[in-house]
Amino acid sequence: MKEMFSEYYKLSEEEIRFHWEKDIFCFDANVLLNLYRYTPSTRNAFFKVFEILSDRIWISYQAAYEYQKNRLSVINAQQQAYKDIREILDKKKNEIDTALNKFKKHPYLQAKELKSQIESAFRSIGKDLSNFEDKHPNFLENDPIFDKLTSLLEGKIGNDFEQDKLDKLYREGKKRYDDKVPPGYMDLKEKRNSGDRALYGDLIVWKQVIEQAKEIDSSIIFVTDDLKEDWWYQFKGKTLGPRPELIKEFKGNTSKRVNIYQADQFLIYANKNLAQTTNQDAIDEVRKVRLEDEKEFREIQQKFELSPEEHRKKVTAFENAIDTHLNQIKEDD
Repeated sequence: MKEMFSEYYKLSEEEIRFHWEKDIFCFDANVLLNLYRYTPSTRNAFFKVFEILSDRIWISYQAAYEYQKNRLSVINAQQQAYKDIREILDKKKNEIDTALNKFKKHPYLQAKELKSQIESAFRSIGKDLSNFEDKHPNFLENDPIFDKLTSLLEGKIGNDFEQDKLDKLYREGKKRYDDKVPPGYMDLKEKRNSGDRALYGDLIVWKQVIEQAKEIDSSIIFVTDDLKEDWWYQFKGKTLGPRPELIKEFKGNTSKRVNIYQADQFLIYANKNLAQTTNQDAIDEVRKVRLEDEKEFREIQQKFELSPEEHRKKVTAFENAIDTHLNQIKEDD
């Protein structure tokens, strides 16, 4: 039974060790882009492992293209965060000021003193935020991550598919997405109007990885921080491993094995199989970034799944809850 349905079975420690000694390592664009979101020590831990594996790294053209295409946006998002936080702080401060103004005549509540303390706290936070911003590297002007990856990946990026092959893949992708065949179909709602290259990006990566495995006759270790169900086998909210369909498709096309890891899992296995010493703090940080992405994706998914009527009802319910809460405060006063 295991031989017929090997895609549903976990590898033994010995089998894992064998693959880590022999296989080619492929990294998705999101793994490379997330390097900008880690602290320097965690980023350096990644590069240390990359350098050890340098002669066994290969990146699909599509993954490299997505990295190049999205790099500046990711960098800008990190820098934009300071402005966004300032706007949130200003908004909250104004809301508190407005609320406290309602209690100027309260006999025991010292609204003026409270406002002074709150303003002092906000000034202190603003000062800290400015200090953090001053220390943030300006990767738009000088990007050592880009330079390191450029050097590391020189000669290790695959060729793109010819246009006729891409067109054929897009037609195949439409049927696969309609039938919910992984990977990529979870991008349908969000990227429907972004063009075929973006819509079928995951599928292009997948097909290029398969082509490379066939060409070099090797199993592959694929590392991705894509968290959607079209990559991962999930049951009752728990991720059990990569989608069995992917492992089966890969084996059917290559007679080889693909092992798929998220970035934090990759670091854990690197410690076990490459004698690395990446500390737990770094692994936890990588996992935290992934979980934050997962939360953000769930929120986006929920937005796309709500009909206009459902969205209106949700907003109305929220507004009613706020009104009830404010009325209660007035009654208590």
